Amino acid sequence: VIALHEGLGGELSIIDGQHRVGMLAILESKKIPSTSTNDKESSNNSNDQLDLDEILVEVFPQKSTSPPSHAQDLFVEINKAEPVKLVDMPGVAKRTDRKIINDAATYLSDTYPDMFKPSQRCRPPHLNIDNLRDAIFASGLLKKHNIKSKSALLKWILEVNGEMGKKYQKETGGSVEVNKNALEKAKKFNFYLGLELSWLHR
Repeated sequence: VIALHEGLGGELSIIDGQHRVGMLAILESKKIPSTSTNDKESSNNSNDQLDLDEILVEVFPQKSTSPPSHAQDLFVEINKAEPVKLVDMPGVAKRTDRKIINDAATYLSDTYPDMFKPSQRCRPPHLNIDNLRDAIFASGLLKKHNIKSKSALLKWILEVNGEMGKKYQKETGGSVEVNKNALEKAKKFNFYLGLELSWLHR
């Protein structure tokens, strides 16, 4: 989807999808007409099927009551949006599994508030609750360890955190190098899960 802003005079400008438009233009310029007389072979030539008239776009019209910064405001709002996580997509995760993961992640966030950040681009030793939920689901951890409840998941996670703590107390025991300041904060709050995510695949 390409997002367009429509000004009061009907002029259109791209507010999201500039790179997609650029790639489409490159593909269109490189499109090679099929020389085959076989219709089936021609239809299988995906490069020859590119049709810029069939690209889905979403238009945001500016109203007379909109502020002059309407386009800029839309651009900021769209780029602030976070992608939907796999665990939250309809029909992907079982409802019971999602609840177990959500409840456990919420407990960890409430118990270690200094180690969680709202940004999904946070850096170690911090975790983002949505990234954590999605990572737990994607790892298949529940099925792998036959975890059927929030308490069982928390027990497993906190045991892993304790093992990581013992290793990182020596500063060289982890499986990857970590920033010294990140390690010091992890030690201060006794929370090591955000230093690395290899623990999810045990």
